[in-house]
Amino acid sequence: MSAEKPLYTFSFFQVLAGAMLTMTAVSMQFHFGEYVASVGYSVDVLGWITGIGVAGTILLRPHAGTWIDSVGCRPCFVAAAVGGAIANFSFQFATSFWSICAIRTLMSASHATFLTTVAVYAAHAASPQRRAESLGTVGIGGFMGMMIGPTVGDVIFATAAGADGTFPLFFNIVACVSLLAGLVVINVRVDAPERHADAPPFWALLRRHWPGRILTVCVAFAACLTIQMTFLERFAHHRGFEDIRWFFLAYGPTAIVLRILGRRVPQRFGRRRVCVTGLCIMGIGVLLFIPVRASWHLVFPAMLMGVGHAWIFPSMVDLVADAMPVEHRGLGTSVALGAMDVGFIFGGIAWGQLIAWVGFEATFVAAAVATCAVAVWYAIVARPPRRARGQDQTRLVGYGQSSRSSSASE
Repeated sequence: MSAEKPLYTFSFFQVLAGAMLTMTAVSMQFHFGEYVASVGYSVDVLGWITGIGVAGTILLRPHAGTWIDSVGCRPCFVAAAVGGAIANFSFQFATSFWSICAIRTLMSASHATFLTTVAVYAAHAASPQRRAESLGTVGIGGFMGMMIGPTVGDVIFATAAGADGTFPLFFNIVACVSLLAGLVVINVRVDAPERHADAPPFWALLRRHWPGRILTVCVAFAACLTIQMTFLERFAHHRGFEDIRWFFLAYGPTAIVLRILGRRVPQRFGRRRVCVTGLCIMGIGVLLFIPVRASWHLVFPAMLMGVGHAWIFPSMVDLVADAMPVEHRGLGTSVALGAMDVGFIFGGIAWGQLIAWVGFEATFVAAAVATCAVAVWYAIVARPPRRARGQDQTRLVGYGQSSRSSSASE
């Protein structure tokens, strides 16, 4: 039996810090709706801008995973951080619909590439049976960023409200945070599996190793997240308050504690069961937005949605990536996040249109029903994959785990 390689190294915590800074930049942009409103666009146009921005990211996905697998994590970290900084800096000069969409596309692609690289690093850094744990633990940095970003945004807009330089100050700070994420991981190295042959084309690999129904979970999960990432600030304004930090100050710690205490839940309880349970919890959390009347009321939906996010993401990404050969983990992770991009597009456009037509409350009901419906469907139709290939069985048995027990844990 081979010795299990150490997971929690200095490089691991550097990557966790990079994830924290990138998500700080991403979550500061949860105030993006305020900028869109300031240049004269409504909430449904905000949804279209978000959707178009993510659509550009999807075009990058077939190449991003291959680049990560080919050149390694460090160059992709740096390139993504620089691209994110340029995009965030450029927002202050954009006022037309298409210029905002173009910059949003660059920003989304850059941040998505950075976070994909974080996930690939976590997968390569861990032993096979601890990949979900590794993904979940490094994701703690992301939750920390989600606590910091909206709070910083609230402070900027509260202290500089009405000043002509508010948005330039805001976007310059976001750009600096994005660039700093690249600096903290600039010396990180990870030993990726060696390739024994040239990589087949993306679509050939995807057809050969199709992940299956779990991609629907990715779409539903991301569509549900769009509620808080795109429309929470507009919802708060609609209800008569501007402070959204309470949501993320509850969301982040809830998810972090659950990730730490339950880091081995996917291994013991089964990744598919974790995904089903997490989606249902997130659906219920969306419904708790309806009675919100003050900023501190956001704590209640935040706690449930934080639980769902903490449970779903590492298991969901690992299930998709696990369908790919080990030397193509970057491509597999990129496929998972690409499916999430589809969910962000759907959520941005669909929820934005519904809010414009029927209001926030009815939209929350629709989002909750859709999320829980996917959870029920996945629970009914999903089946553990057959461990048909000897290499998979050998890999699992090599770490002291039989293929039978592994399948049962799914």
